[in-house]
Amino acid sequence: MRWKALPGTLEPDWHQLVVRLRQLKDDNGFSLALLQAKTHFSASSWDRYLNGKVLPPPAAVERLAGLAGADAESLLILWNAAADARAAPPAPLADDSPPTPRRAPEPELRVAALSAAAGALLLSPTASVCLLVLAPRAPTAAASVSQAGRYTCDYTRHDDQLFAGNSTTTSHVVMRNNTGPDAAEVQCLLLRHKLSPGDIDGYYGEQTEAQIAHLQRQDHVPADGIVGEQTWTLLRHVR
Repeated sequence: MRWKALPGTLEPDWHQLVVRLRQLKDDNGFSLALLQAKTHFSASSWDRYLNGKVLPPPAAVERLAGLAGADAESLLILWNAAADARAAPPAPLADDSPPTPRRAPEPELRVAALSAAAGALLLSPTASVCLLVLAPRAPTAAASVSQAGRYTCDYTRHDDQLFAGNSTTTSHVVMRNNTGPDAAEVQCLLLRHKLSPGDIDGYYGEQTEAQIAHLQRQDHVPADGIVGEQTWTLLRHVR
């Protein structure tokens, strides 16, 4: 097949990895349909991997190497270097950088209550009881929901990645009962994948977790419902 030129923004190790994977495919006459049948990664996933749109998961690299009878270790060294380069924070751009995440305002009531408790510490011997009552507890699902806010989705593109205006991370781990801009970013990006996370409220609840697991199954990665570096890559790559 006639290969497309790889994106000029690829890190050198990622670029070299894709070139070697293409060579293995061409030298052995593998089609995308055959790769789907033999490796359990979809043909559309292999199209993205071999055109530098998404960094392939290490399992895909190992399976292609095994299918071609090639040395997987040297390919995985390139994969690790490419993954480390992608984890480094991108330099900010003057005009096309994603907007600063907007946080929901912190409730003023809690701040006032803590200030009152600090004043009582100086005036009353019972202040320690008040402070114990006001001390923060370990987060629960109900507490997380109460801390969620309202977020909007303002989509922009940076190279081949999509941002929704709430978070620019590509590696933070987001999981069940987390709240905040990272969770809202996940919800906005799910919408662009035509999946329904529920309200864009920054609360990573049951519905958001289920939709992430669905997206992971579509791209044949472990469907644990947790957003890590690999799942961020899937989320931020939207055609």
